[in-house]
Order: sequence, then structure tokens, then C-alpha cells
Amino acid sequence: MKTNLPEAINKAAEILSRAKSVVIFTGAGMSAESGIATFRDPGGLWDRFDPEEVGTAEGIMSFLSEGGDKIREIIREVVESFGAARPNAGHLALAELEKMGLIRSVITQNIDNLHREAGNTKVFEVHGNLFRFRCLNCEKKFFVDREDLLGRLRDIAQGAGPLSLEGILERIPRCACGGVSRPDVVMFGESVQELDESIFEAHQSDVMLVLGTSGAVYPAAMVPQQARKAGAILIEVNPTEKVFAAENDVYIREKAAIAMPLIVEELKKKKRK
Repeated sequence: MKTNLPEAINKAAEILSRAKSVVIFTGAGMSAESGIATFRDPGGLWDRFDPEEVGTAEGIMSFLSEGGDKIREIIREVVESFGAARPNAGHLALAELEKMGLIRSVITQNIDNLHREAGNTKVFEVHGNLFRFRCLNCEKKFFVDREDLLGRLRDIAQGAGPLSLEGILERIPRCACGGVSRPDVVMFGESVQELDESIFEAHQSDVMLVLGTSGAVYPAAMVPQQARKAGAILIEVNPTEKVFAAENDVYIREKAAIAMPLIVEELKKKKRK
């Protein structure tokens, strides 16, 4: 750890040390630091495929009718990207802040389950979770082991011959009731999840820590705005640009995996004084 912390790190730690209700908001940049390519950036999934086609149930069905080659390519990319991903130092620092009693909740746009795997317990996922499934029969939601699901997806991606809906259904997890399930992720045209709960959390915060988001994806991007309108101080950690400008903001131009451990270390020092 560095001993001479930048002014912004010190200021962020000072604010957090006095805060009564800290809420975290994270975006795709946080996942990118764990090796998960952002879908919207140049070269990303939505840059190469039309999300209105492959990001909808109707589009997937259409591609399956053509043999499923594009679906296989997308599944293969998801397996490669998510398969190697693990919680990074930024995720682990947030879990440490929760153990220190400084975090009320985490709100994330990411579907990778890495906040939970790192150790955060109160997580709101506005775009869903790839490793949670929803039964189409009884509506029950259940988590699936990371390696088990990726293995199933790998089998689909590496299979020979035309890909069919029946072939996919044979490989995806079934609900305890026997019903067919689907990944509990938000597809294009579907409503986001837990938005009301996320806005409530934002209104309860006196500090919101915003990590790795472009602020371009709505309605999720309104959550930090709601926190600011309710009077919260925004601390933004973003290596590329400042997204949420406000008079009381602290902006740290750095990756979360670098900045957050520094902030945690500084907070520990303040507690020891």
C-alpha cells in the first residue's frame, strides 16, 4: 500500500468514515476489471451483434430457426469471458467495507454475481444475474453453481449440428417443480429488476460510492441521480471520465481495483486513531 495517498483518496475515506448510510452503485467497468468485456464498447457484443435481435427472446428463436450458429458464437464468448472472471480487488474491498459495518447495500448493473461471490450480502441487481434462474412455471428463482452453468453452456457452444430450442432446454437447469427455467437476466424490451428498491436505497443514503459506470444505461443510471437529489454526497471512481458532476462530488480517476483497497486501508488507519 502507498503511504502518501492522493488527496482524493484521503477525502473519500474521510467522508466515508463520517457517513451513516453508504450505498454502492457499480457498472460494467467493475466487471471489466475482472476480465468481462463490456458489451457496449467498440468490439463488444452489441458492437458486433444487433441487440434487438440476439438480445431478445424473439431474436434468439429466429436465429435458432437458422441453425443457431450466431447463438453458439455468443454463448462461446460468454463462457470464455465469465469463465475466467473472479472478484477483483475492488469487489473484495467492498466486501471488507461491509464487514466494517460501513455499507448499507450494493446496487449493480452487472449480471456476473461477483459482488455476492466477494462477500457482499445485500445486493440489488437491476439487470438480473446470469447465475440465477427463474422458473417459467412457478416463478421461483434459484441460484446455479458457476462452474455447473458454464459447463452446460460450454456443451451447447461446442455441440455439433444444428442448434435447436429443444437441445438448449435439455441442458439448462430445471426448477425443483420440474418446470423449464431461464436465466434471470433482463433482455432487451424487458423491465429492469429491483429498481424501486434501488431508488429507495438511494434515498436512504447520505453517501453514494459510484464505481465503473458510464452513466449511459437508463433507467439504472437514474439511481445515483436520485441519491444526489436526496442530498447524498457522491464519490465517483472511474478511470476514464467523470460522469456524475455535482458540487459535493469526490472524483477519483482510477480503477476500482486500485482505488478501493487504498480507501479501505485509509479507513482502517482512521479507525485506529
